[in-house]
Amino acid sequence: MKVKTIFLIGVFSICSTILFAQNVVLVTYEENQSGKISITKLTVNNNQSIYKTISIKGFEETPGELKKIVDNLEKSSIYLVKLFRENKILYPAIRVFDQKKQIILDSLNCIKWKLITGTTNVKYLGRKVKTAKCHFRGRNYSAMYCPDIPISDGPFKFNGLPGLILKISSDDNFVSYNATKIEFSKDVKFDIAPKYFTNQIKFWDYVILAKKEMAADYQHFLSTLPPEQRNVKFDVKVDRVEMVF
Repeated sequence: MKVKTIFLIGVFSICSTILFAQNVVLVTYEENQSGKISITKLTVNNNQSIYKTISIKGFEETPGELKKIVDNLEKSSIYLVKLFRENKILYPAIRVFDQKKQIILDSLNCIKWKLITGTTNVKYLGRKVKTAKCHFRGRNYSAMYCPDIPISDGPFKFNGLPGLILKISSDDNFVSYNATKIEFSKDVKFDIAPKYFTNQIKFWDYVILAKKEMAADYQHFLSTLPPEQRNVKFDVKVDRVEMVF
């Protein structure tokens, strides 16, 4: 009887993996960064994913302006791409002083997760989830992932867990991502703009470049002040999700 039970569990696991390999999973998240709330969508299968903003809260009274923002993001192909087989993350460099329109090349699986035991019977969106913790580029995070959806991905750059990430938040409450809807489809096409495969710059090279340009811009700003106001200490660190600037 025990052998039969193990066999059935194994068959279910294999069938589950095959099922999700054939499907595209679409997850809608509410992304909150310091009170700025966006609605985002992750479109993912076993080979790749696209993570993009589809709406921004706070524009209820100016829907026309919101449409312009979202349409511009779509027109400019501004989203984050993960290529699982190539171990790559690709996304546009967005900063006011960036004139080169470079694509940043980052690596997958650079997050070291600690799986938390004793979290059975916990559910999120009606699905059983487990918890994990990590430290990623300046912040500590707690996550809930769903082993029953065997896709190792999640919002933004988060990936590497044995199941889809449905909820993740930084311990300092700076940022959180909460799934609000999960859908499955076989007809979704991944349309990645050609620009993502040209003019790439490695993430840490981009960080060095950005810090230099931010410092130069600040020094230029100081030069416009009276001499007695120029002795201001400058720190290029910016409070963002990845605290490396």
